[in-house]
Amino acid sequence: MKLIERVLALGNLLEFSDIAYIETDISLRIISWNSAAQRLFHYSEDQALGRYLSNLIPVHKDTLLNCTRTERQSIQIQDKAGENCDYQITCTPIKSLKAERLGVALTVEKISSPPEIHPGLKALSEQEIQELCNSAPIGIYHVSLDGKLNVANSEYAWMLGYESPEAAISQIHDFARQVFFDEKKAEEFMFNILESDQIVSFRSRLKRKDNSFIWALCYAKVTRNESGRVNGFNGFSINISAVVRTEKALQEANQKLKIISIIDGLTQIPNRRHFDETLEKEWKRHLRKKEELSVILCDIDFFKPYNDTYGHQAGDECLKKVARTIQASVLRSEDFTARYGGEEFVLILPNTNLKGAKDVAERVRTAVENLEVPHEGSRVAPHVTLSLGVATVIPHEHCSAQSLVDMADQALYEAKEGGRNQSLGKQM
Repeated sequence: MKLIERVLALGNLLEFSDIAYIETDISLRIISWNSAAQRLFHYSEDQALGRYLSNLIPVHKDTLLNCTRTERQSIQIQDKAGENCDYQITCTPIKSLKAERLGVALTVEKISSPPEIHPGLKALSEQEIQELCNSAPIGIYHVSLDGKLNVANSEYAWMLGYESPEAAISQIHDFARQVFFDEKKAEEFMFNILESDQIVSFRSRLKRKDNSFIWALCYAKVTRNESGRVNGFNGFSINISAVVRTEKALQEANQKLKIISIIDGLTQIPNRRHFDETLEKEWKRHLRKKEELSVILCDIDFFKPYNDTYGHQAGDECLKKVARTIQASVLRSEDFTARYGGEEFVLILPNTNLKGAKDVAERVRTAVENLEVPHEGSRVAPHVTLSLGVATVIPHEHCSAQSLVDMADQALYEAKEGGRNQSLGKQM
């Protein structure tokens, strides 16, 4: 409940912020579109859902398809007045527990333009300009071409962990090495700023005096001397650590929710939904490779009498023990175990023939029997046992994944009819 409340709180925060939040599925069709996205791109949620993202936002389709980690880029979007405004897109892949790509999540936020100097400011005295800069809620600084910080306001000094602008100026002599937390980002910034006459914007971790860091949204532009030669650059920095924490918390909560949606709450192994998704993927893969695919259905013998005899709490503990035992009996990392429902469990064995699948079924059956969990209500043994149905097929166009499950279910039925506590197999 705390996780759900946290996700709802983060969702509400994004819903009423100016940050557009968008999610797509694996084919880049939109599945989530918040209020800020509606205001920014002028499409309602109903109009956006189900459409391809690249048709609504000026971002290349290949950029999203090839996104393997969190990436950022700047784009221009025309507002209602017809003016082009700079926006920053942050995109990150949505992945399953097995690192399978499920889609892409994006945030889009407007890049505020650095303040322009009004002609009236020229009439201010040097002291008044200094007071104005020191009262500004953003960091303001100037760096000479040799990397020395020679101008800084109070906010910028605080952002970098110095007690005063004077302290920062006297101690920062190598701007790239001392101010950037990430060396690669420092190299990228210095190259971009010195190769452009335009305002360069970037998002980076800034190193503080104590070697901690803050996240900042920064702007910079080269300055020139009277002869027109570059002599350094002016910069503006805005502390966005709170925004970054919110983004990361949302990503973590989103990942935890996905885990909750595919894990059985009682046994803590994959649930029926996860089984259905995994079987469909394995079916398609084996269809392409023309390899054997096996499924094992397991059912606890006489489980209703067990609940009637020992109570539902004991029944839950029994299910947990059986689930752990089945999972421990599967030796290959690619094999998959899930709770199918009630007292039934299921295994997917990729690239496994009938003999191999029956060997696994017997190993599972024996392991559960060796638990020797007392079961007075059983008519087959004095302890908990399993009946198992095994099915193997080389997938082809004239059958489906469900037909494999049905065949395993028929084998399970015959194992029960034949006396239980045994495994039977079928092959198509």
